[in-house]
Amino acid sequence: MARRQYTVGTFKHKLFTSGQKWIYELLITLILVGFSNSSITCGPGIYSPGGTTPNGKILVEHNSNTPLEIACVLNPNHELLQKVLSDNADEGNKSILLSQRIRFYKNEECVPKQYVSIINSTAAQLRVPNPPTGSDVYTCMVCVDKNNKCAQVSKSSVKNALQKSIINTVGSHSSNSHDDCIGVCFNNVIVGYKPLKITNFSCISNNWESLSCNWTKPENPIKTTYKLYFRLRGRTGSSRTVTKCPTDSDVNNNTCYWDLSTTQLYRQSHEYYHFVLIGENELGNSSTSISFHHYANIIPAKPTKIAVVDKTESSINLVWSLDTMSLYSHGLIFKIQYKSQWDSNPEHWNSISLSDICKPQSTSQTTSVQVMTCLERNATSYSFNFTGLEYPFTRYNFCIYVRTALAVGDDKWSAPGCFTTNTKPTIPKRPPQTDIGSFEYVISPSDKSKRDIVIYWQPIEENEKCGESFKYVAYYIHTTEDKQIITYLSNDVRKNHARFENLSTSIGYEFIVISYNEEGSSIECSRVYVPSESDTLNKPASFKKNVFDKQGIFELSWKDSDSQELSTENQRYFYSLFWCEKDLIDPRQCNGYMNWMHVSISVSCYNTTLFDDMDKYIFAISVNSENQMSNGIDYLKTRSSGMMWESFNDNVKNVWVSVVGSTYVGLSWKVYCDDKTCLVGYRIFYCPIVAINNSLCRETMTEKTVRDVHKNDCEGSVLITNLRPYTAYLIAIAIVTSNGETIHFDTNIKTLNGPILK
Repeated sequence: MARRQYTVGTFKHKLFTSGQKWIYELLITLILVGFSNSSITCGPGIYSPGGTTPNGKILVEHNSNTPLEIACVLNPNHELLQKVLSDNADEGNKSILLSQRIRFYKNEECVPKQYVSIINSTAAQLRVPNPPTGSDVYTCMVCVDKNNKCAQVSKSSVKNALQKSIINTVGSHSSNSHDDCIGVCFNNVIVGYKPLKITNFSCISNNWESLSCNWTKPENPIKTTYKLYFRLRGRTGSSRTVTKCPTDSDVNNNTCYWDLSTTQLYRQSHEYYHFVLIGENELGNSSTSISFHHYANIIPAKPTKIAVVDKTESSINLVWSLDTMSLYSHGLIFKIQYKSQWDSNPEHWNSISLSDICKPQSTSQTTSVQVMTCLERNATSYSFNFTGLEYPFTRYNFCIYVRTALAVGDDKWSAPGCFTTNTKPTIPKRPPQTDIGSFEYVISPSDKSKRDIVIYWQPIEENEKCGESFKYVAYYIHTTEDKQIITYLSNDVRKNHARFENLSTSIGYEFIVISYNEEGSSIECSRVYVPSESDTLNKPASFKKNVFDKQGIFELSWKDSDSQELSTENQRYFYSLFWCEKDLIDPRQCNGYMNWMHVSISVSCYNTTLFDDMDKYIFAISVNSENQMSNGIDYLKTRSSGMMWESFNDNVKNVWVSVVGSTYVGLSWKVYCDDKTCLVGYRIFYCPIVAINNSLCRETMTEKTVRDVHKNDCEGSVLITNLRPYTAYLIAIAIVTSNGETIHFDTNIKTLNGPILK
């Protein structure tokens, strides 16, 4: 028998999927050195005991009422089948037709017998009424098994069965197994659809410089390609020539791209594109028409060259530019978001919308653009003046977005062009607030006619300082006998108080407090009147704080002075309750944010809540009276006891940190000492502590004695040196008397040497 030679690659099936690669490998194996002249064959060059009809690839449209039908026809004279006939005769199975041993396998799974019918002694047909979608390999085999059953086999078994015909043909070996299967032929069956409609079609113009479209291709086992075309209407309304995608990206990647350099140019001047998407496969084709609103789908580039051309303390005039979009004449909308450094919610932005169209304007269609706040513009830039900004001397962040007036939704805005600038400074908005009783005084132990007075206030907010070099200025005015007016500034000013030293106890003083920066002082001022000692009301006999919850629930209670008589003629009496953040250096000292409230003179306790850590605060009380006047308060006729602090010790007056350096700390104090001869010096104790909020000594307490007392014997100061830089220290002071006794002061001063802390 003559045989014809074939080289590898002579027969190749183009529709095998990657999962069916083994079928192609098998075909290469099945190319024989020669083949039979029989007309019944699986394919050119394949020496098999039969074939299938139809041969090769089969396409079936799903849900088309077209069944899958494959006929398997055997050549009984084929030498591989002769052995089966011989085995039938040997085993007495002559009544079993050769076609009854035909099995169909879908991939590795045997097709149930109800789908297989016998045509004649050498042919059987597979008929599946409505096969499911997919790409599968159907294999026809002749199986020699005693029970004549259809069993599931592995992929390798199907492959080996198809190879069996070759192996036996070339004489490599023969199989004596009675349950072997001989491969006859196979078909690649693809069940799918005609081209389906694409989904998610969208196009975006990038800054009016290019256009890109993409879509989602539906799943289809049958390979389907989609090609995109568009046409543009001319001035007369007639259709122009259909233009295809510049590259094969529509077929390969479901995308298409045009710009000013592609073969088919991007047409900027047309508001509408009319797209046609054509799908093609072996079952047919489809066509989808899409009308695309070009100008509603432009995403501009972000604004650039943002700058300030003018600003005041409450306004900022911004200018910015656009590149290609500055030539767009169909209307632009700008969204400008802004916020200040003082805004409490960092995620919140204020927003305004602006337009470059100052009059209602219609497009060639029915869409109209309504008037909104209009931008000023010239050939190269846009500008807008933000007025009514709340905070002077404040950093403002601006972000500018742009989209076309015809765009719909929030997904067509450009990326933001952002800019940061400051409003101009101005004088402070207001002075700090004071209360009738927001002061305290200490009579000099050495001269009962003199006193030091401390005025307290509530600091203004940071956003009210409005300029560089902000500070508080406290002073009083004295008119001399010859009518000269002299202004006396405080001896020391801190965050929320000022100290005046060596003032008379027999004179009432009206103190004035203003806010000041480089631009000037606040227009208004706050006043605190401190009466003479004889006019000062008595402080309560006791003042206590009971804390019920460390998170802020507490009770303040007090007891009136038994010696105080209250006059009711044109006078209103009340208490001021103060709470103030402690100083980090001296926890007895109020040097943070202060607040207060007034309660009736008939009240002796008060419960309230601070929504904060109670350990941050110290409390004070004052007794006050004011003259009732129809036109307001007469400050010169007010009286107050001044502040009585709940945490101060009566033996210690005005202990303060006077100076702080990197390796030293200076302290000053005043004490009561009626018998001056008893005082011979002071003893200072100090140690480094764990932290400002942890007063445990890290080392043994160091002691320092001061013998050089001041001339009035009742004032003291000391400079503690050789300290470690930037280290927290605990400091205590004691009095050394002439009889050798030492009276410890309950000072518990904490300080952090290094930069001066105020």
